[in-house]
Amino acid sequence: MMFATGDVVSGTAKRESKSDAFSAHPFQYKFYTAPAGDEGGYFINSISICFSVNKNSRNIDMANEFMRFLISKKELGNMAALKRLIPPVDDFSADELYSSLSEIPEDRRFSDKETGLLDPAIRQFRAAIYAVGHGTMTVDEAVAAYGTIPEE
Repeated sequence: MMFATGDVVSGTAKRESKSDAFSAHPFQYKFYTAPAGDEGGYFINSISICFSVNKNSRNIDMANEFMRFLISKKELGNMAALKRLIPPVDDFSADELYSSLSEIPEDRRFSDKETGLLDPAIRQFRAAIYAVGHGTMTVDEAVAAYGTIPEE
């Protein structure tokens, strides 16, 4: 057992393959939230996406289309599974490592933007990701509205 954040657990698949001890004696493990009272743990969901397209790219249409592909729910889930990241979705039950997060009640899950600890640039970046990811804005609309995107 080890206490860790999602960032610590991130990338464990790569580390497993480089560990002689783990390769010799592999075992299954899961990521659980630590109890924070009688009701159990809380889950603070922190979006971590760092893709970008140069606005002066010679192939901006192709680059933007590739970004649209990458941020689809299916592809974000695939990347998360390959890198062993927490999937950026609402349903964690399909991911073996993080399936226990599905058991946390909705009222004990919240986004890190709700803490008020993010600077304005990060809040806008994440608001844009949230809007595009939830289909309320296109990538082009998010780029055009950057700096004025309402935080939900």
